[in-house]
Parts: sequence; structure tokens; C-alpha cells
Amino acid sequence: MTRALVNAGPLDSNNVGRYVSALTGLRAMAAYLVFLHHYNPATSGTIARRLFDQGYVGVSIFFVLSGFLIYHRYAESFFTQKNWSWRRYLQNRFARIFPLYALLFFLTAGISAMRGQPMSLSLFVLNITLLKGFFDEIKFSGIAQSWSLTVEACFYLLAPFLFTGLRRWGAFWLTIGLLSIGLSAWLIAKETNGWGFFGNLPFMLFYTFFGRAFEFIVGMWLAHRWHRKQMPAYRFATSSGLVILGICVIWQANVASYTVESVALIGSEFIAYNCVLPIGIGLIFLGLLNKKSIIHYVLSFPLFQALGHSSYAFYLIHLGVVANGLQQMGIRNYWLLFGLLIVIAHGLYVFIERPLYPCLSGRRLLR
Repeated sequence: MTRALVNAGPLDSNNVGRYVSALTGLRAMAAYLVFLHHYNPATSGTIARRLFDQGYVGVSIFFVLSGFLIYHRYAESFFTQKNWSWRRYLQNRFARIFPLYALLFFLTAGISAMRGQPMSLSLFVLNITLLKGFFDEIKFSGIAQSWSLTVEACFYLLAPFLFTGLRRWGAFWLTIGLLSIGLSAWLIAKETNGWGFFGNLPFMLFYTFFGRAFEFIVGMWLAHRWHRKQMPAYRFATSSGLVILGICVIWQANVASYTVESVALIGSEFIAYNCVLPIGIGLIFLGLLNKKSIIHYVLSFPLFQALGHSSYAFYLIHLGVVANGLQQMGIRNYWLLFGLLIVIAHGLYVFIERPLYPCLSGRRLLR
């Protein structure tokens, strides 16, 4: 793989900036999988219950997609433009994820204070700066699911360096290097008591960028090969990817029936979800990029485009003050809650996300 990346031909400029509609629709499916994980509708103790519990694989889809899109949008300009601007790049990324998050976090902190449970200043700062995701004990504070934004922010900051690393060392060695950094951070910090900063191995593997780096690198590798017209021609890519995803989910849904040893469970999840699953997701992407399949057309429908555009808002509100407020208003049915959250998320996208992005970044919202 490394040799192919280093010796690859010039970028295909026709791909750069191309909007991939099916991947936007896939974003919605990823967000809804996470909803199923948190609001499992199946009866306790059933196979369906265990399967729906694995819906957090939607986060893995988001991470692979982020790797693909950031490389797709920025790599060519990074390598070819002498006046490539870090400021503009970071401004675009800030404008994409921070404004809506900040609005919802201030709402969350305000309601918490009104209920007599104000956040400490240090906890408030760690949340608003997205640094909370480095600390095991507070990763679910504020907007619980926003721990993943810390992972995203780490990728955004490192992405231009990773572009170069991917070309020089290839996906395998780049992954090993980043995982080694994470392991080193854990070994150094594990004796401290500072809110669990890199406090244990499972936290590092499953909640930090360094443990999840392979997901982003798979997306970057696909975008790199796509730009250079070196995508593998594999007829059954989408179906193979879905099979791999299904095997990983079924295995993880049932592994606890075979062992309760923590080392075995951690190892199983790391291999299944951190190592194998990203390859399956990558194959799904490969199929969506190479072939106009039924899945491609369905995900490209205007409805799925609208759902995909508002998926970030949906992800931020599916847990927390908005969802809790709806439930306190008497919305107990999960499917009704799901529908209302979709409507609210679309409103947040149309009236807040989409108008704010060009004001803060100076460009039209693409992702």
C-alpha cells in the first residue's frame, strides 16, 4: 500500500470538490444508528436488543466519512498552493462544528444552573473548548455525545500533517504511529488523578483520536486513491462492506455470552470495531463511489439529502436538553420522539447552521 501511494500519479482535478450525494445520505443513516443505540426499542434480553445496542457503529461511519471529506476538500490545495492558509482552513472547520455546539451547550449549562446544578468554571471551560474528551471522568458531561467532537477536532488540527504522513508512510504505518502516541500518552498519564486524563487503556482506544485514528485514515486513503483514479474496481464492494459490518455487529452483540474477561472484551471490541469495521465501511464507500447502485440512488434522494444535511444537528440534540424537554412534555414513544427530533434538527440546520456558516467562514456550506 505504501509504495502505491508514493508512486501514484497526479491528482485527478475533476474529482476535487465534487459533491458526493450518497455520502450525505449515509450521514443520516449513521446518526439514526446512534439514536437506536441510545433509545433501544427492542425488548430487554432479546437478540434485537443486543443488536440495536451496537448502533454506536454510526460514530465509526462519521469518522471514516470525515477522513474522506477532509482529504477530498483540502489535500490538493494543501499540496499545490503556495499560499495555503492554515487560518482559512481552521476558520472553515470552526465554522462547521462550533456555533451550533456552543448554542446548545450554553442552553444546556443554563438549564443546569436554573435547576440548581451549575457547572464549575473548570468544567465549563473544558466543555466549551472541547477539551473534555481527553478526560475519562467528564467525557459525558455537558452534551454527553459531544465527546466525539474532541476526536473530530483533533483530526482537524492534525489533518494537514496526516495528508503528508499518508503519502510518505502509508495507511498502516501512519496508524501504528498514531496508536503508539496514544499508548505513550496513556502510559505517562495513567498514574495521574486529573479527571482521568488518558486515564485507562479502554478510554484511549475507544474515546480518543489516537485510538480511533484508523477510521479517519481509511477515509483519507479512499479519497487519495479516488483523486488519482486508482480506486480498486471491486464489483461487490458495497455488499462485502455490509457483510463485514454485519459480522462485526453480530459478533460484538454476542461476545459477552462467551466471556466476561475484561481483557478479552476490550481486545474483541478493538479488533472488531477499531480494525475490521473501518475496512467494511471503506468498502461501502468504495461501492458508493464506483457504482450507481440502488443504495446509491436511494441515499441520493432529496429526502435523504435533507436528512443528511441536518444529521449533525440531530446528533447533537438526540440526547440532552432538547430530547429531555420533549420527553417531559409527554413524548414517551421513541418513534414519535425520533420524528420530532428530525423536524427540530432540520429547523436548526435551515435557520442556524446554514446561515451562520458563510458568515463565519466566508464560503457556502458544503458539509
